[in-house]
Amino acid sequence: MKKTLLLGVALLFTMAINAQVIFSGISPAAIQGNYGMTYGEPGSSWGNPDLGIPANSVEDELALYETDSTACTAATNAAALAGKIAVVYRADCEFGDKVMNAEAAGAIACVIINNVPGAPISMGAGVNGPSVGIPAVMISDVDGATLVAEMQNGPVTVFIGNKLGYFSNDLGLKISSILRPTYSSIPSAIATDGTEYQVDVEAYGFNYGSLDQTDVTLNAIITLNGSEVYNETSAPVSIDSGDSALFSLPSFAPATWTEGYYSLEYYVTSDVSDDYDFDNTLESDFVISDSKLAYANIDETTMMPSELSGLRPIDASGNAIPHFSSCITFQDENASRLAPQSISFSASKATSATDPSLIGEELLIQVYTWDDVFVDLNDPGFTNPIGSYAEIMLGDYEYTADIPGEVVTASFDNNDIVALQDNQRYLFCVNTFNAELYFGHDASRDYTYNRDYYVQPLFPIEANPGSFNPNGFGPETVPGVTVSFIDANTVNLKNEKLAIKMNAYPSPASDILNVDFNSNEVNKVELINMMGQTVVSQNVSNNVETTTMDVAGVENGVYIVKVYLDNNMTHTMQVVVNH
Repeated sequence: MKKTLLLGVALLFTMAINAQVIFSGISPAAIQGNYGMTYGEPGSSWGNPDLGIPANSVEDELALYETDSTACTAATNAAALAGKIAVVYRADCEFGDKVMNAEAAGAIACVIINNVPGAPISMGAGVNGPSVGIPAVMISDVDGATLVAEMQNGPVTVFIGNKLGYFSNDLGLKISSILRPTYSSIPSAIATDGTEYQVDVEAYGFNYGSLDQTDVTLNAIITLNGSEVYNETSAPVSIDSGDSALFSLPSFAPATWTEGYYSLEYYVTSDVSDDYDFDNTLESDFVISDSKLAYANIDETTMMPSELSGLRPIDASGNAIPHFSSCITFQDENASRLAPQSISFSASKATSATDPSLIGEELLIQVYTWDDVFVDLNDPGFTNPIGSYAEIMLGDYEYTADIPGEVVTASFDNNDIVALQDNQRYLFCVNTFNAELYFGHDASRDYTYNRDYYVQPLFPIEANPGSFNPNGFGPETVPGVTVSFIDANTVNLKNEKLAIKMNAYPSPASDILNVDFNSNEVNKVELINMMGQTVVSQNVSNNVETTTMDVAGVENGVYIVKVYLDNNMTHTMQVVVNH
């Protein structure tokens, strides 16, 4: 249910809110474009300049920090770093230490390259972060490799900061300000048609340029296997320099959902050529799956989350917290069609860990009912920490190979699987008691606008036993947790079969075998040998409580008593015949 009173297109926000902090390649042409990044923000204990303020932006040449590429010791090439943007690698010491060393060498900003596969992570300031006076950003290992390789060919110049007013004509979209499908992957069992699941389509368009823009439109296109299934464009509006507009398009609610990978792309354009078009398009692909539920970005080939970066909680002093559960939420009016079978996730350790190998690491997977009664985040029943919850399923996983960052799957014991309940709120979690362990998170898929639109909790964490923070690391840090389901009918049938109690006696039987139906309504009973052949068969009248079978002429051996119930189920018991 939409929780906003804004309809159509609304002009709002101030320049500060519209800040678009970017890391952009300026020259040479081979590296031009937008690069995903995180940065040290003053509100998170960093002392560096606020990159949200355009005056704090920097544009200059990159320079590699030498001797110790992780910048944990003083630079030996301070002259080369002076007045440049230092390039260092993540590892071995706190982020604040690296940036402080780069600043001491004369750098005007510091770029930290991730040392593990995946997107950049949120950077803790550490002890020295509050004393830092230059901007600090992190980029991915892949983007870092691209820039470092190009630096071998000559000077590489980048722009870091708020691009508001930097270009004349500059429209854009932000990953935090587009409405995404509720899940990146949803089981088709609860998404049969548009009445059960629909994709709402909405986004803010921003005018970062110094000139006012007219005839600005938002276009959204959804394709399935290359075939277009949705294409809508807004009415044109004008957006003043530094302002924004909210565009609402019709929801996508097909008569029948088809399983597969759906590509959703947003485009913002105007009647003039854009001077910086790298952020005019954003995607938010999603999957109608045969069994999987996820929020993190899904790889089209593996149909599992990809490009996950390790993340763990720390306390106010910067120390890692030894207990950590990373969770996703789930609630659906048709949840009773599903039963959780397994949970997939990824984990890693820092190379500087006491034991950097994952081999032998034991983790828990858990399903909880979240029993606090509330409608949305504004409801008084919503509390932090979570007030009432109960574990209903528990499983475990032990690493037998050192495969950091790879998605692995932990399955629940078949006897422990239970069907879900309609409209019940659930938590699906993966849990560690090792402070050196990181769980995979997706920094590329931001659900900030979804949280504001639907006003629902998303990614709780348990950073201390028995205390769940419902807001977790925030809607912009998405757990790489995937839940696989089976048809709840199979679980219900199993439980119904387990509830059937009958008795066949004596065993061994010599001449007569008694079968007690224990008040179950049956219509036939058979004696079957180990070859699968029926050796005795007799019909049973309605409401008969017991029956006897003549086994005097049956050969000695082990047999199966198969009882046929009126509800089309069967029940079997093993007996021995010995004359």
